[in-house]
Amino acid sequence: MRVLVTRPEPGGQRTADQLARLGHVPVLMPLFETVVTAGLDDLPPAEVIGGLIATSARAFAMFGNGGVSGTGLVDVPVHAVGPATAQAAREAGFVHVAEGGGTAEALTATLTHLLDRDADDGQPAGSAVRPGGLVYLAGVPRTRVIETALEGGNHGFKVVECYKMEEISYSTDILKSDFLSPSPDVVLFYSANAARWFSELIDAANLAKTLDFTRFLCLSPAIANQLREIWRERVTVAERPDEDSLLASLAALG
Repeated sequence: MRVLVTRPEPGGQRTADQLARLGHVPVLMPLFETVVTAGLDDLPPAEVIGGLIATSARAFAMFGNGGVSGTGLVDVPVHAVGPATAQAAREAGFVHVAEGGGTAEALTATLTHLLDRDADDGQPAGSAVRPGGLVYLAGVPRTRVIETALEGGNHGFKVVECYKMEEISYSTDILKSDFLSPSPDVVLFYSANAARWFSELIDAANLAKTLDFTRFLCLSPAIANQLREIWRERVTVAERPDEDSLLASLAALG
């Protein structure tokens, strides 16, 4: 199948390589690019950080190619949303990395359990594994699932906005020639923002008819809800919010 991959780099190329190994024809159409907006100097001292929260692998771009070696941050616990984010943390040099279930909601449930446990044990609020406050390595734009939950539980934390996702625009001619000719059999979506922006680009170029027989695979229902309503009858949502499950859904399409 001809599969349109809307995932930003560097993840997009990894997905394309996997699709090629599975016998598909991947077409890369990144809808956002990552701009790093913070560095080590924007973090509190390592000794007062109880743990880092990360909901995207892109959060670790702030540490550069050298990662955290020699920074004192190596032993800081990392609470990652899922396997890809956890792997990025390990590649950056962190040694205590926990996966949070694949969604911001699941990660929030894990965090609040840890924080409430610490409070019951008489530990400082926000310790979450070791003394100190939590630091959320956040992107822009983002949902406020993590922040709302932590604020609601009166847990101390700090937000460091360390990357920004900037929309990539494509002309109508480029959309036609590079991505929609021939029409993709399937489009993969990894984020709600990507689904929203893709829908807007296709509408603005008046190219919706080219996708009349295309199917759409999404990591979650929240992502699917950002697609044009007329497409939703052709949407499949992965059983779990990870790429293995998404590609299993692709295989099931036949």
